[in-house]
Amino acid sequence: MGSLEFEGRGVPFKSGDTVASALYRDGLRTFSRSLKYHRRRGLYCGTGDCPNCLMTVDGLPAMRTCTTRCDEGMRVERAGGWPNADLDLLHVTDSLHRVMPVGFYYKTFIKPRFAWSVAERVIRRATGLGRLPPTTAAAREIVRHEHVDVVVIGAGIAGLEAARDAAAGGSVLVCDEGRIGHAVAPGPTLDRLQALEAEVRALDAVTVLETHTALGVYEGLHVPLAGDGDLVHVHPSRVIVATGATEAHAVFPGNDLPGVMLGRAAAALAGVHGVRPGRRAVVAVRTEEGLQHLQTVLDSGVEVIATAVSGAMADRLPDAGLGEVVVDGEVHEARGGSSLRSVVLRRDGRAKRFDCDLLVLSLGLSPRDGLARMALPGEAVTVVGDAAAEPPAEACGHDGIVCLCEDVSTHDLEQAWDEGFRNSEILKRYTTTTMGPCQGAMCGRALSCFAVSRGDVGHRADAPQAPRTTARPPTRPVTLESLAAGVHEIVDKRTSLHELHVAAGAKLDRSGGWLRPFNYGDWREEYLAVRERVSLMDVGTLGKFTLGGADADASELIDRLFPCRVADLAPGRTRYVLSLDEAGYVMDDGLLVRVGEHEWYLTSTSGGAGRTDARLRNFIDRFDLDVHVLDRTAQWGAINVAGPYSRDLLERLTDDPIDAEAMPFPGFTDATVAGVACRVIRTGFVGELAFELHHPRSRGPELWQALVEAGREWHLVPHGLDALELLRLEKGHVYLGQDTMPDDTPAKLDMSWAVDMSKPWFVGKMALERMATLGLARRHVGLELTGGPADTAELRGEPLLVGGDVVGRVTSAEHSIALGRAIGLGWIRSVDDGFPEELVTGSGAVATVVPTPFYDPGGGRMRG
Repeated sequence: MGSLEFEGRGVPFKSGDTVASALYRDGLRTFSRSLKYHRRRGLYCGTGDCPNCLMTVDGLPAMRTCTTRCDEGMRVERAGGWPNADLDLLHVTDSLHRVMPVGFYYKTFIKPRFAWSVAERVIRRATGLGRLPPTTAAAREIVRHEHVDVVVIGAGIAGLEAARDAAAGGSVLVCDEGRIGHAVAPGPTLDRLQALEAEVRALDAVTVLETHTALGVYEGLHVPLAGDGDLVHVHPSRVIVATGATEAHAVFPGNDLPGVMLGRAAAALAGVHGVRPGRRAVVAVRTEEGLQHLQTVLDSGVEVIATAVSGAMADRLPDAGLGEVVVDGEVHEARGGSSLRSVVLRRDGRAKRFDCDLLVLSLGLSPRDGLARMALPGEAVTVVGDAAAEPPAEACGHDGIVCLCEDVSTHDLEQAWDEGFRNSEILKRYTTTTMGPCQGAMCGRALSCFAVSRGDVGHRADAPQAPRTTARPPTRPVTLESLAAGVHEIVDKRTSLHELHVAAGAKLDRSGGWLRPFNYGDWREEYLAVRERVSLMDVGTLGKFTLGGADADASELIDRLFPCRVADLAPGRTRYVLSLDEAGYVMDDGLLVRVGEHEWYLTSTSGGAGRTDARLRNFIDRFDLDVHVLDRTAQWGAINVAGPYSRDLLERLTDDPIDAEAMPFPGFTDATVAGVACRVIRTGFVGELAFELHHPRSRGPELWQALVEAGREWHLVPHGLDALELLRLEKGHVYLGQDTMPDDTPAKLDMSWAVDMSKPWFVGKMALERMATLGLARRHVGLELTGGPADTAELRGEPLLVGGDVVGRVTSAEHSIALGRAIGLGWIRSVDDGFPEELVTGSGAVATVVPTPFYDPGGGRMRG
């Protein structure tokens, strides 16, 4: 025994109770109020397939109390109703159907315009399933991946049998949103289920995950499972959907009164939780399972005063206690106020009323096939058990609630049909049927049957079933917190030199998705090593791609994709390239190396490797070219050797010629350095003589250590991103993303020299031609900064002003060691048809526009 708190009072519960069973035992009958008309709603399905029992539990709204286990001290309250769900003054809306017809939010409050803003606030206060707690701390949910041969969704009898059989051929994961058999009343079904569970759990090839809800079946195949504290991404070769079926939702007047209950809910209350579901009952039975529910209800002490049964099952009813048996009778109407008071059964046009407080409905099974309908044609998805069964013939009665979630009645559907919404899909959108928390589990098939009965124009006459509306994930409500599971788990990409950086005392942080050294203790000393001696930098994070193909296709791809001229690039030479999108905006940059007549090597920025790979493959398909792309980003490392003595250092470790004549700038050669085969590329990003050594990743540590050892004569120290920030700034090189905007063109970046507009065509050329006729409204410039904060770097991000008006922004700023003054980069807007030369930052520093590069403008040092 334990106790939970329900709306300020204690409610006892027993072991195994759900919140709903404990509250029902305590006498609660109004579990919620409906969304639109605030009608009373009671316990209905008992399986989490309807919205009736949704309550706020421990601050979390929209919890399915019929499947939520009780816990000591749990706080529970109903969300709907004002001032409360028992005495709800908003129930007056149930008599205002004429002023709130179906689709009224599309038609009303249009004029005057302010009407909707007022109405929206009122509607928001009157509806909803509760408020999210603003102060609840986020849970640290984990994420993990499972790769199996077969995933079985659903651990009922069909699912466990399928898992047992599949285990003979490989690994199997079987999942269920609840605990196996937790809501099944004692009897033959539960006995069979428990025997199968024991058999399956004994198999080494099978993993069982209870309380893990399958959210969808995605292309691929990919099945995410939301559990209690984790999100499991299952990647199977085959999917078996064994999600069973819901009991059919019957539509008749009064079908949503508290006291109207599906057979599984009544049987679970009586047989699992020991709660008598009512005093006097009418039971309608048309299924084998329904006969078991009838017996369970009888055994709990409920007085059954009438039983409506199909003719095929009449001779299989219990011998006594059935009240009046109405063979082939149907439920015509349920009557009552705050709860059920009587039921009208009808047969052969004659009706009879029975006074009762419980109506139990077991009229058929509606397959839970939403997950199966998400699968693409041809995918290895199999449906077994009740999920694959033929649905019962359903009909929407002359009145009654079709969609319990959205308060849509048969009358609403008829009105929408008369207004011209004449197939299932547009009826769904216009009336919002199936769009509530149950996602059509109760009403989906009834909606389709209604549409077909009226002549759904989208339904084929030879189709075996009524057309269902599109199934979309998630199939069950899931918190955003669960979907974001693992967000705190950062997966760092590391180069092969990571351990060496750690051993050297590097300060590591994230950049471009990689864990990289920012400095090794003193970034200024690292800067001086590059400018005056020799230094190393790990640039293995760069995107690296080899391209080749039949005949001239690879060259054609390069020529079409990049805006520079490449036809005159000879083997052994390199060229700086910009990557433009169709709008002419700069996406990335890198180096293009011509290896041979039909082979190319391309580098990209560290953060742009994935984007570059996708872009290359996309345009290969679009241009229909026979080109092969090999992404070497993870396979190859790269080390930048930079500084005035960099060639001297390399000549100690290689017998291959790397002098200025054998390897001019910009160029490359293949050479063996310290016994490691390398692609050696001349670069100029830091403004000094520099060589990038691209090499097999596994050989990186030995190459690095050999370079460090050979460089001791020049007091070699490696440099990180902190030193690189000033080195590249002195050369006026931009950092994409830091110095650039999403709509920057080469002209705005003063990089038109990297574009050859005489080429017949390249990606983005048409856009550049159009923009050239408009003139520049913004451009990127070099800045000399005087005054302002002592730490020049603090100027980064500050606005640039002219006469008090903001006309730009500082994107990079540092105090140049080589130049002895503060420099920066920034963008400025045109003012009075010209670009200002003198500006002021937000902190008062004077910014003067000057040419770039700031350091060694002739480039002699990097060409040495």
